[in-house]
Amino acid sequence: MLNKEKIFHIVLWMPSWIGDVVLSLPALQSLRKIYPNARITAIVKFPTGQLFNNRTLVDSVLQFPKNKGDGYIKQYNYALGFRKYKFDVGIVFPNSFHSALMLMVMGAKFRIGYKTEGRQMFLNQAIPVTLKEKKTLHRVKYFHQILSPLNSGPLPDCYDSKWTKDSSLGLKKTLSTLGISKKDMVITIHPGASKIERAWHAERFGILCQNLIKAYSVKILLLGTNEEKLLLKNISSFCPSENVITVIKLNLFEITQLLKASQLFIGNDSGLLHLASLVDTPVIGIFGPGQAATTGPFIDIKKQEIVTRNYPCSPCNQRFFKECEPSLHQKPECIESISVKEVSDAVQKLVKRLKLF
Repeated sequence: MLNKEKIFHIVLWMPSWIGDVVLSLPALQSLRKIYPNARITAIVKFPTGQLFNNRTLVDSVLQFPKNKGDGYIKQYNYALGFRKYKFDVGIVFPNSFHSALMLMVMGAKFRIGYKTEGRQMFLNQAIPVTLKEKKTLHRVKYFHQILSPLNSGPLPDCYDSKWTKDSSLGLKKTLSTLGISKKDMVITIHPGASKIERAWHAERFGILCQNLIKAYSVKILLLGTNEEKLLLKNISSFCPSENVITVIKLNLFEITQLLKASQLFIGNDSGLLHLASLVDTPVIGIFGPGQAATTGPFIDIKKQEIVTRNYPCSPCNQRFFKECEPSLHQKPECIESISVKEVSDAVQKLVKRLKLF
């Protein structure tokens, strides 16, 4: 074990994906508990740094350039520039060769990470991990185990509710601008995903929205990016305009606040599903190629419903249509076969269990 008294500055190389960053937060909670007086710096890639607007778990955030288009020389020089911070311990959450190399270039004295991709030469403590563990361990536990050389203690039961500071005044203004009053019941839906093969049909989301409005007299908040404008437009066309609100151009902190104000979240296997779980909003997760056992929401089991088919080939190796046949809609069968009724039934179960509406 490292000498706790000699650890003053810890640097964390965070995952790139929003969902993975969220799933790593319980590990940060443990780290902060063990080293309450150490300075903790998170190395992030845009836009995940927005998740740390409130410095509860980390003291500072440094943004690193993205791999594509930035070039390795620029990244190497960035990493060299971080040496001035004099990191005592470096923890690398991703499994990549590149992330461990950059951590070494930054000058972290003691570097910890999983023994993957032949990168143990860059790590002082390369933690052995089997292929089975990589495929079966839930990501929260997987990330937490990286801290074992630091005597991390038990895995937290839930996310720290203090991780984001409330911005009640700003939230009220945003809700008012969107036409949502205090008495409105809101279901937030994010129909997008990082890979199109993970995304449920737009038409089925549209029919689902129809069903939800009819059954619960709710307002539907559709979240998406600029690239998903057409997708959101297609879905909203299924419903009365007064019941559906499309929201884009919000940062992650603002999105998290909206999720916190929602009674329910419905979405694919994506980062926003984990953001909703983070703020303890009940969730419906639609899983096709992914596997909820490893990347499912980290929230009380009573507050979640997972809709999936659990195909024998799950979790998918992401070799879409090389290892399976595409549907007529160019979707893998695992997501194609999930019906509107299955998702509607999941909503009904959760609503009844938690008495949401």
